[in-house]
Amino acid sequence: MAINLVSLISQVLTPQLVGSLARAVGVNEAVAQKLVAAAIPTILAALATTAAAPGGAQKLADTVSNSDPDLLSKLTGAIGGGNVGALGEGANMLSGLLGGSGLSSIVGALSQFAGAPQGAAQSVVGAVAQTAVGTIGQQDPSNWSDASSIAAMLASQKSAISAALPPELSKALGATGLLAGLGGLGAAAAQTASSTVSSATSSAAAATSAAANRVQGASSSSGFPMWAIILLIVIVLAAIWWFMTQNKQPEPAKTGMLQAPVETVSLPLPGSWT
Repeated sequence: MAINLVSLISQVLTPQLVGSLARAVGVNEAVAQKLVAAAIPTILAALATTAAAPGGAQKLADTVSNSDPDLLSKLTGAIGGGNVGALGEGANMLSGLLGGSGLSSIVGALSQFAGAPQGAAQSVVGAVAQTAVGTIGQQDPSNWSDASSIAAMLASQKSAISAALPPELSKALGATGLLAGLGGLGAAAAQTASSTVSSATSSAAAATSAAANRVQGASSSSGFPMWAIILLIVIVLAAIWWFMTQNKQPEPAKTGMLQAPVETVSLPLPGSWT
């Protein structure tokens, strides 16, 4: 019977366990559930990409082979006990498979998608990564014990992974190459991200061109070159400033003294002199 890793991992990470995980990493249950639901297909997509790369499938097969047979039960106990350190081990394991940049890309995209702190998102990624490895290890060894078998198993999961992966995450991770193992979906996501950047660049170029055309049109309609129009504006503004400063008369100083009244003296007429 064909297996569905997305469904199997989801069955391990029950709502009760996710509630304990939420308390352990310090987020509410709704955010933790959103993180877990998105992290499952994201991590499986990244593992499928690793398995499709040269040497990646063997590295992944060795990781599963060397994992603790009781990994899932121990992980459940660690989550229930709030042991965040154990979740960090899962993040380190995933970093070893994907590289540091791959882990940081996944954590950043999930953090933004779910609205969670990056530290909490990384702990959840560590828990889901360990659950994925533990779940693969519980399957028939013929499905994962060597490079070709584990690569084939993950390749068979493409449709289920693609269906569970939120479009927003596909767009966010499309340019990172982490979805390349999904084939068409990875290429479509990368194309979408590239188209978004190209569209933004084209819009900026169009706006710049339109502004330049408006300036050129104004210059052409006036019959003067643009530099002459700018120079004329500067000269007019300078003249206005000079006129205003020159015609501003200072107020007379107030001395604080009153003018003495002029006294009129009456003199006798010459005919009246004696």
